[in-house]
Amino acid sequence: MKRFFPLCCALMLLFSSFSAQAAQSQKMMTISLPESVLAEAITATLPLEYTATSKSLQGNLRIINISDLQLLDKQLACRLHLAGDHLKIVTELAGNKIQLNVGEIELDFQTKAALRFDRQKQTLYVTPMIEKVNASKDAGGGEIGNAVIQLLHGNEFPIKLEDLDPLVTRTGSKTLTIATKIADIRSQKEWLQIFLDSQISARPQ
Repeated sequence: MKRFFPLCCALMLLFSSFSAQAAQSQKMMTISLPESVLAEAITATLPLEYTATSKSLQGNLRIINISDLQLLDKQLACRLHLAGDHLKIVTELAGNKIQLNVGEIELDFQTKAALRFDRQKQTLYVTPMIEKVNASKDAGGGEIGNAVIQLLHGNEFPIKLEDLDPLVTRTGSKTLTIATKIADIRSQKEWLQIFLDSQISARPQ
């Protein structure tokens, strides 16, 4: 999942559909990414791998598909198809931890996710809230599916963002370099907004 948002940020700088606004007092740029473009960027990054290491579940989880994406105020909604393998339920018996091999699972569910960006840590935090399970193939007779839902539901997942490459352009006899750093990420209806602190420098060619 770590490669998803850095890719989105890079794509936003290439698509002609973005809007950039500079506030002279704060040297702030705003990039607005349409819902449809974000959906395409997500599709390009799939599948996404995640290793589950919670107190109750261990194993490999894989996001196969994300569809029906909707950007809302401070959150997003989507349909998510997830699969898992080499999964183990971790339980305790007589004070001893026991790992039960339960194999594979597939889940298809509707979810909303709150978004929070930490500027100091340059980390986006995503908190999914599962609303409805559409389908389930559970080798553990339902127990593993419940463990996966408990792992995801209401828990905050950090996504560390990589630094954006500077923008370099030539104008007249000088080369301009615009270095940017993410200041905030906000979701609103049909748009994802990326706020960037910018620093501009110029040098002779």
